[in-house]
Amino acid sequence: MTKFLKTAIIPILILFIRPAGLNFNQSMVLATLTLTIILWTTGIVNKMYASIFMLAMFVMFGQTPITVIFDFPASETFVMIVFSYIFSQGISNSGLAQRLLEPYLYKHGSNYRKLLIIMLILQFAMIFVIPQPFSRIIILSIIMREYFNGINLPEKSKNSLMFWMHGSSVFINMALIKGDLILNNALLNIAGIQMSELTWMKYMAVPSLIFYFTAAAGFIFIFKDDLKMYNDCEKEANLEMDELSGKDKVNLSIIALVVIIWATEGIHGLSGTIVVIAGSLAMFLNRLLKADDLKCVDIKLLVFLTAAFSIGKVMTYSGTSDLLFSSFTKIFPSEFNTVYIMITIMASMALHMILGSNITTLSVVLPGLLLISSGTADPFILMFITYIAVCAHFVLPFHQVIVLIGNGNMLFPSSTIIKYAPMLTALVIVSIFLVYRTWWIMMGAL
Repeated sequence: MTKFLKTAIIPILILFIRPAGLNFNQSMVLATLTLTIILWTTGIVNKMYASIFMLAMFVMFGQTPITVIFDFPASETFVMIVFSYIFSQGISNSGLAQRLLEPYLYKHGSNYRKLLIIMLILQFAMIFVIPQPFSRIIILSIIMREYFNGINLPEKSKNSLMFWMHGSSVFINMALIKGDLILNNALLNIAGIQMSELTWMKYMAVPSLIFYFTAAAGFIFIFKDDLKMYNDCEKEANLEMDELSGKDKVNLSIIALVVIIWATEGIHGLSGTIVVIAGSLAMFLNRLLKADDLKCVDIKLLVFLTAAFSIGKVMTYSGTSDLLFSSFTKIFPSEFNTVYIMITIMASMALHMILGSNITTLSVVLPGLLLISSGTADPFILMFITYIAVCAHFVLPFHQVIVLIGNGNMLFPSSTIIKYAPMLTALVIVSIFLVYRTWWIMMGAL
C-alpha cells in the first residue's frame, strides 16, 4: 500500500498544479497516463489491471469517442495477432520445426561463422513459418539448446550464442512488418500511419540487414574467445532425420501452404489475416489444434496493447498533446538536420531506459515527436528513427521482451547483455546516421 501511495504523488500534483494550462479533463488524462506508466514500469499492480484502469479513465475524462479509444480490438491487426498465437501454437504442437532443423545444424554448423549464418537463415525463414514472434524465438531457442547440449558446448560459449540468437532476432524482425507482428503493427497504430509490407521493406529491409551484419561483427569482436570454444566442439552428424508419418506430412503441407500464400500476399492480394485464420481452422480440422490450445492467446497482452494504442489518440483528441508539447518545440532546430535527428535519438533512448517496454515508450514519445515535427520532418522518417532508437537498443533484459524471454528462461545471464550494450549503443546511433539515413537519401525519402 505504501508503494502504491508513493506512485500517486506525481499524478496528484498534476491534478493540483495543472501544468501548461491544462483544464480539469486534460489534467485527469495526464495524471492517469503518468500513474499508469509508473504502474506498468514498477509492476506494483498487474499490467492488465493498470491498463483497464487507464482505459476506464480515458472513457470518462478523455473527451474521445469510445470507438476511437477501442479501435484496436475492432481492427484487422487485432484479429491477425490473435490467430498468429493460435497458428504458432499448432506449429509448436507438431514438433516439426525441431525434428527437421536439428539434423541440419549437426551437418552444416561446423564452425561459429557457419552457425551464425544458419541462425540468420532460420530467423528470417521462421518469420514466414511462425508469425507470433514470442513463439518463434521460444521454438528456435529450444532447437539451439538441444543442439548445444548435444555437442557438449561449454556454458560460457552457450550463453553468448543463445544471447545472440535472441538479440539478433530483434534486428532481423525490423526488416519486415511481419517480422514482429505485435511491435511493428503497434508502431504503425501509435503513429497513425497506414503502410503496406512492401513500403515498410522499401524503408527498412536493406538497412536493417546491413545493421544486422554490423551488429554481428561487433558480437564476434566482443565474444570471440567464447565463439572459439564452439569450433573446438565435436559436431559429428550423428542425428538422422526421423521419417515423417502420414499425419506429419499433412501437417507440414498445411504449414507450407499457409507460408507460401502468406509470403506472396503482394502478388495475389489475399489478406494475411484471412490466410492465417484459414490455416488455423485447417489445424483444428486435422486435430493438430484443440479447444484447450486457445489458452495460448495472451489476453493480458491484448488488453495492454489496447491501452497503449489509445494513448496517442486520447492525448490528441483531448488537446493535451498540443498544450504539453508546444513548449518543447524550442528545443528542436527549425529544420530537419543532424542535430534534430540526434535530439530525437537521445530523447527516445533516454525514455526507453526508464520505461523499459518498447510499446510503452513508443506510445509516450512518438505522438509527441510527430506533433512537434509536423511540417518539419517526414512522419515516416521520424517514426522509423524513433523505432530504431527504441527497439534496436537494449542494455538490460526488460528493455526488449525477446531478450527478456531468453534471460527469463536462464539461457544467458544479464551480464552477457550488459557486456554487449556499449557496442550496441554506439552501433544504433552510428547506423541511424550512416546506414539508415544514407539509404533513405538514396531512395529519395530525404
